[in-house]
Amino acid sequence: MNNNTIVVLGGAGLIGSLISRILKQYGYCVRVVDCGPAQFECEYHNIDVTQPFSNTDDVFRDAIAVVFALPENVAVRSIAWVTAYVSSEVVFIPTCSVQGPFYKALRAVAPHQQFVGINPMFSPKLSVQGRTVVICVENMDATQSFIEQNLLDAGMKIRRMTPTAHDELMALCQTLPHAAILAFGIALTKSSIDLDLVAEVMPPPMRTMMALLARILVNPPEIYWDIQLENEQASTQHKVLLKSLERLQQTVAAHDYESFKNDLQSVSNTLGKRLNSGAVDCQHLFSLLN
Repeated sequence: MNNNTIVVLGGAGLIGSLISRILKQYGYCVRVVDCGPAQFECEYHNIDVTQPFSNTDDVFRDAIAVVFALPENVAVRSIAWVTAYVSSEVVFIPTCSVQGPFYKALRAVAPHQQFVGINPMFSPKLSVQGRTVVICVENMDATQSFIEQNLLDAGMKIRRMTPTAHDELMALCQTLPHAAILAFGIALTKSSIDLDLVAEVMPPPMRTMMALLARILVNPPEIYWDIQLENEQASTQHKVLLKSLERLQQTVAAHDYESFKNDLQSVSNTLGKRLNSGAVDCQHLFSLLN
Protein backbone atom coordinates (compact mmCIF):
# COMPACT_ATOMS: atom_id res chain seq x y z
CA MET A 1 0.00 0.00 0.00
CA ASN A 2 1.25 3.47 -0.92
CA ASN A 3 1.16 5.54 2.29
CA ASN A 4 2.38 8.89 0.97
CA THR A 5 -0.34 9.79 -1.55
CA ILE A 6 -1.91 13.22 -1.26
CA VAL A 7 -4.88 14.33 -3.36
CA VAL A 8 -4.88 17.99 -4.38
CA LEU A 9 -8.29 19.24 -5.47
CA GLY A 10 -7.69 22.24 -7.71
CA GLY A 11 -4.07 21.17 -8.11
CA ALA A 12 -3.72 22.88 -11.49
CA GLY A 13 -4.42 26.33 -10.05
CA LEU A 14 -1.89 28.76 -8.58
CA ILE A 15 -2.20 27.72 -4.94
CA GLY A 16 -2.73 24.07 -5.84
CA SER A 17 0.38 24.04 -8.01
CA LEU A 18 2.44 25.67 -5.26
CA ILE A 19 1.37 23.11 -2.65
CA SER A 20 1.75 20.22 -5.08
CA ARG A 21 5.30 21.16 -6.00
CA ILE A 22 6.29 21.43 -2.34
CA LEU A 23 4.77 18.03 -1.61
CA LYS A 24 6.53 16.46 -4.60
CA GLN A 25 9.78 18.02 -3.42
CA TYR A 26 9.49 16.04 -0.19
CA GLY A 27 8.69 12.73 -1.82
CA TYR A 28 4.91 12.56 -1.74
CA CYS A 29 2.88 11.01 -4.54
CA VAL A 30 0.68 13.91 -5.68
CA ARG A 31 -2.66 13.14 -7.30
CA VAL A 32 -4.14 16.24 -8.94
CA VAL A 33 -7.89 16.60 -9.47
CA ASP A 34 -8.87 19.51 -11.70
CA CYS A 35 -10.69 20.48 -14.89
CA GLY A 36 -7.42 21.63 -16.43
CA PRO A 37 -4.19 19.63 -16.68
CA ALA A 38 -1.42 20.08 -14.15
CA GLN A 39 1.72 21.89 -15.28
CA PHE A 40 4.02 19.27 -13.73
CA GLU A 41 4.39 15.50 -13.73
CA CYS A 42 1.84 13.79 -11.49
CA GLU A 43 -1.15 11.49 -11.49
CA TYR A 44 -3.99 13.52 -12.95
CA HIS A 45 -7.78 13.13 -12.84
CA ASN A 46 -9.92 15.38 -15.03
CA ILE A 47 -12.90 15.95 -12.74
CA ASP A 48 -15.10 18.97 -12.06
CA VAL A 49 -15.32 18.91 -8.25
CA THR A 50 -18.60 20.84 -8.38
CA GLN A 51 -20.16 17.95 -10.33
CA PRO A 52 -18.18 14.83 -9.39
CA PHE A 53 -19.40 11.61 -10.92
CA SER A 54 -19.95 8.40 -8.96
CA ASN A 55 -17.41 5.59 -8.59
CA THR A 56 -14.44 7.88 -7.96
CA ASP A 57 -12.87 5.57 -5.41
CA ASP A 58 -9.57 5.58 -7.31
CA VAL A 59 -9.18 9.30 -6.78
CA PHE A 60 -8.82 8.89 -3.02
CA ARG A 61 -7.26 5.43 -2.92
CA ASP A 62 -4.54 5.20 -0.24
CA ALA A 63 -4.63 8.97 0.34
CA ILE A 64 -3.30 10.22 3.67
CA ALA A 65 -4.48 13.79 3.03
CA VAL A 66 -6.70 15.84 0.72
CA VAL A 67 -5.77 19.42 -0.10
CA PHE A 68 -8.73 21.66 -0.97
CA ALA A 69 -7.02 24.30 -3.17
CA LEU A 70 -10.40 25.66 -4.20
CA PRO A 71 -12.53 28.79 -3.74
CA GLU A 72 -14.26 28.78 -0.36
CA ASN A 73 -17.77 27.94 -1.60
CA VAL A 74 -16.50 25.17 -3.90
CA ALA A 75 -14.33 23.71 -1.13
CA VAL A 76 -17.30 23.61 1.23
CA ARG A 77 -19.56 21.96 -1.36
CA SER A 78 -16.96 19.26 -2.06
CA ILE A 79 -16.72 18.11 1.59
CA ALA A 80 -19.62 15.66 1.35
CA TRP A 81 -18.16 14.07 -1.79
CA VAL A 82 -14.72 13.57 -0.27
CA THR A 83 -15.89 12.28 3.12
CA ALA A 84 -17.86 9.55 1.35
CA TYR A 85 -14.58 8.01 0.15
CA VAL A 86 -12.07 8.55 2.97
CA SER A 87 -11.67 7.61 6.62
CA SER A 88 -11.54 10.10 9.49
CA GLU A 89 -7.76 9.59 9.65
CA VAL A 90 -7.27 11.35 6.32
CA VAL A 91 -6.18 14.96 6.89
CA PHE A 92 -8.31 17.66 5.25
CA ILE A 93 -6.16 20.65 4.26
CA PRO A 94 -8.13 23.65 2.95
CA THR A 95 -6.09 26.53 1.54
CA CYS A 96 -9.00 28.99 1.83
CA SER A 97 -8.34 32.64 2.59
CA VAL A 98 -11.34 32.29 4.94
CA GLN A 99 -11.20 29.13 7.04
CA GLY A 100 -14.26 29.35 9.29
CA PRO A 101 -16.97 28.29 6.79
CA PHE A 102 -15.01 25.21 5.69
CA TYR A 103 -14.22 24.20 9.26
CA LYS A 104 -17.85 24.55 10.41
CA ALA A 105 -19.17 22.65 7.38
CA LEU A 106 -16.62 19.88 7.90
CA ARG A 107 -17.50 19.48 11.56
CA ALA A 108 -21.20 19.28 10.69
CA VAL A 109 -20.54 16.38 8.31
CA ALA A 110 -17.51 14.70 9.88
CA PRO A 111 -16.98 15.65 13.55
CA HIS A 112 -13.79 13.61 13.89
CA GLN A 113 -12.11 14.34 10.54
CA GLN A 114 -8.46 15.40 10.79
CA PHE A 115 -8.12 19.10 9.91
CA VAL A 116 -5.18 21.41 9.21
CA GLY A 117 -5.95 24.61 7.30
CA ILE A 118 -3.21 26.55 5.51
CA ASN A 119 -3.29 30.06 4.10
CA PRO A 120 -0.14 31.32 2.34
CA MET A 121 0.09 35.05 3.05
CA PHE A 122 1.75 35.79 -0.30
CA SER A 123 1.20 35.34 -4.01
CA PRO A 124 2.05 31.84 -5.29
CA LYS A 125 4.04 33.57 -8.03
CA LEU A 126 6.60 34.82 -5.50
CA SER A 127 9.50 32.97 -3.91
CA VAL A 128 8.45 31.05 -0.79
CA GLN A 129 11.65 31.80 1.11
CA GLY A 130 10.93 33.65 4.35
CA ARG A 131 7.21 33.96 3.56
CA THR A 132 4.58 33.44 6.25
CA VAL A 133 1.93 30.73 6.08
CA VAL A 134 -0.92 30.74 8.59
CA ILE A 135 -1.77 27.28 9.91
CA CYS A 136 -5.29 26.72 11.26
CA VAL A 137 -5.74 24.04 13.90
CA GLU A 138 -8.39 23.22 16.50
CA ASN A 139 -5.88 22.60 19.28
CA MET A 140 -2.99 25.04 19.48
CA ASP A 141 -0.99 22.47 21.46
CA ALA A 142 -1.45 19.71 18.88
CA THR A 143 1.63 17.94 17.54
CA GLN A 144 3.13 19.53 14.45
CA SER A 145 1.58 18.08 11.29
CA PHE A 146 3.54 16.81 8.31
CA ILE A 147 2.40 19.73 6.14
CA GLU A 148 3.71 22.23 8.69
CA GLN A 149 7.09 20.53 8.73
CA ASN A 150 7.25 20.47 4.94
CA LEU A 151 6.44 24.17 4.70
CA LEU A 152 9.12 24.95 7.28
CA ASP A 153 11.64 22.80 5.43
CA ALA A 154 10.81 24.67 2.22
CA GLY A 155 11.87 27.93 3.90
CA MET A 156 8.55 29.36 5.00
CA LYS A 157 7.51 30.73 8.38
CA ILE A 158 4.57 29.23 10.29
CA ARG A 159 2.00 31.03 12.43
CA ARG A 160 -0.59 28.85 14.16
CA MET A 161 -4.11 29.97 15.11
CA THR A 162 -7.66 28.68 15.32
CA PRO A 163 -10.01 29.07 12.31
CA THR A 164 -12.01 31.76 14.12
CA ALA A 165 -8.91 33.76 15.08
CA HIS A 166 -7.62 33.37 11.53
CA ASP A 167 -10.77 34.85 9.98
CA GLU A 168 -10.81 37.76 12.42
CA LEU A 169 -7.20 38.55 11.56
CA MET A 170 -7.81 38.18 7.81
CA ALA A 171 -10.74 40.60 7.98
CA LEU A 172 -8.28 43.23 9.22
CA CYS A 173 -5.23 42.24 7.15
CA GLN A 174 -6.95 41.34 3.87
CA THR A 175 -10.60 42.44 3.72
CA LEU A 176 -9.98 45.99 4.95
CA PRO A 177 -6.97 46.94 2.77
CA HIS A 178 -8.41 45.22 -0.31
CA ALA A 179 -11.74 47.00 0.20
CA ALA A 180 -9.93 50.35 0.42
CA ILE A 181 -7.95 49.63 -2.75
CA LEU A 182 -11.01 48.40 -4.64
CA ALA A 183 -12.99 51.47 -3.57
CA PHE A 184 -10.11 53.62 -4.83
CA GLY A 185 -10.29 51.81 -8.18
CA ILE A 186 -14.05 52.24 -8.48
CA ALA A 187 -13.66 55.96 -7.65
CA LEU A 188 -10.99 56.18 -10.35
CA THR A 189 -13.48 54.99 -12.98
CA LYS A 190 -15.75 57.93 -12.10
CA SER A 191 -13.10 60.50 -12.98
CA SER A 192 -13.12 62.22 -16.37
CA ILE A 193 -9.41 63.08 -16.18
CA ASP A 194 -7.21 61.39 -18.78
CA LEU A 195 -5.11 58.70 -17.05
CA ASP A 196 -2.19 59.46 -19.37
CA LEU A 197 -2.09 62.91 -17.80
CA VAL A 198 -2.39 61.36 -14.35
CA ALA A 199 0.57 59.10 -15.12
CA GLU A 200 2.70 62.12 -16.01
CA VAL A 201 2.16 63.99 -12.77
CA MET A 202 1.06 61.50 -10.12
CA PRO A 203 3.03 61.73 -6.85
CA PRO A 204 4.32 58.61 -5.05
CA PRO A 205 1.16 57.96 -2.96
CA MET A 206 -0.99 57.88 -6.10
CA ARG A 207 1.57 55.73 -7.89
CA THR A 208 1.57 53.32 -4.96
CA MET A 209 -2.23 53.07 -4.93
CA MET A 210 -2.24 52.49 -8.69
CA ALA A 211 0.31 49.72 -8.27
CA LEU A 212 -1.74 48.06 -5.51
CA LEU A 213 -4.87 48.30 -7.64
CA ALA A 214 -3.12 46.82 -10.67
CA ARG A 215 -1.77 43.99 -8.54
CA ILE A 216 -5.33 43.00 -7.64
CA LEU A 217 -6.66 43.38 -11.18
CA VAL A 218 -4.11 41.07 -12.81
CA ASN A 219 -5.14 38.19 -10.53
CA PRO A 220 -8.36 36.14 -10.78
CA PRO A 221 -11.29 38.16 -9.33
CA GLU A 222 -12.62 35.17 -7.38
CA ILE A 223 -9.63 35.45 -5.02
CA TYR A 224 -10.71 38.89 -3.86
CA TRP A 225 -14.42 38.12 -4.06
CA ASP A 226 -14.01 35.32 -1.54
CA ILE A 227 -12.07 37.62 0.80
CA GLN A 228 -14.91 40.16 0.76
CA LEU A 229 -17.85 37.74 0.71
CA GLU A 230 -17.01 34.63 2.72
CA ASN A 231 -15.51 36.16 5.87
CA GLU A 232 -18.19 36.79 8.49
CA GLN A 233 -16.06 39.67 9.80
CA ALA A 234 -15.92 41.41 6.40
CA SER A 235 -19.07 43.50 6.82
CA THR A 236 -17.71 44.87 10.09
CA GLN A 237 -14.59 46.14 8.35
CA HIS A 238 -16.65 47.58 5.48
CA LYS A 239 -18.75 49.55 7.98
CA VAL A 240 -15.66 50.78 9.82
CA LEU A 241 -14.13 51.95 6.53
CA LEU A 242 -17.30 53.78 5.54
CA LYS A 243 -17.56 55.46 8.95
CA SER A 244 -13.93 56.50 8.73
CA LEU A 245 -14.52 58.17 5.35
CA GLU A 246 -17.65 59.84 6.71
CA ARG A 247 -15.65 61.08 9.70
CA LEU A 248 -13.02 62.58 7.40
CA GLN A 249 -15.67 64.15 5.17
CA GLN A 250 -17.49 65.72 8.14
CA THR A 251 -14.28 67.04 9.66
CA VAL A 252 -13.19 68.69 6.44
CA ALA A 253 -16.67 70.08 5.71
CA ALA A 254 -16.68 71.65 9.17
CA HIS A 255 -13.17 73.12 8.67
CA ASP A 256 -12.33 71.38 11.95
CA TYR A 257 -8.54 71.21 11.84
CA GLU A 258 -8.22 70.34 15.53
CA SER A 259 -10.34 67.20 15.09
CA PHE A 260 -8.33 66.30 12.00
CA LYS A 261 -5.09 66.68 13.92
CA ASN A 262 -6.43 64.71 16.87
CA ASP A 263 -7.57 61.88 14.59
CA LEU A 264 -4.09 61.66 13.07
CA GLN A 265 -2.53 61.64 16.53
CA SER A 266 -4.89 58.83 17.53
CA VAL A 267 -3.75 56.80 14.53
CA SER A 268 -0.11 57.52 15.36
CA ASN A 269 -0.69 56.32 18.91
CA THR A 270 -2.25 53.12 17.58
CA LEU A 271 0.79 52.43 15.39
CA GLY A 272 3.13 53.08 18.30
CA LYS A 273 6.64 51.76 17.67
CA ARG A 274 5.60 50.75 14.13
CA LEU A 275 5.22 54.39 13.10
CA ASN A 276 8.87 55.10 12.35
CA SER A 277 9.61 51.73 10.76
CA GLY A 278 6.51 52.13 8.58
CA ALA A 279 7.69 55.55 7.44
CA VAL A 280 11.04 54.05 6.47
CA ASP A 281 9.30 51.26 4.54
CA CYS A 282 7.18 53.82 2.70
CA GLN A 283 10.19 55.91 1.77
CA HIS A 284 11.84 52.77 0.39
CA LEU A 285 8.75 51.97 -1.68
CA PHE A 286 8.55 55.52 -3.01
CA SER A 287 12.22 55.36 -3.99
CA LEU A 288 11.61 52.15 -5.92
CA LEU A 289 8.55 53.54 -7.70
CA ASN A 290 10.37 56.71 -8.70
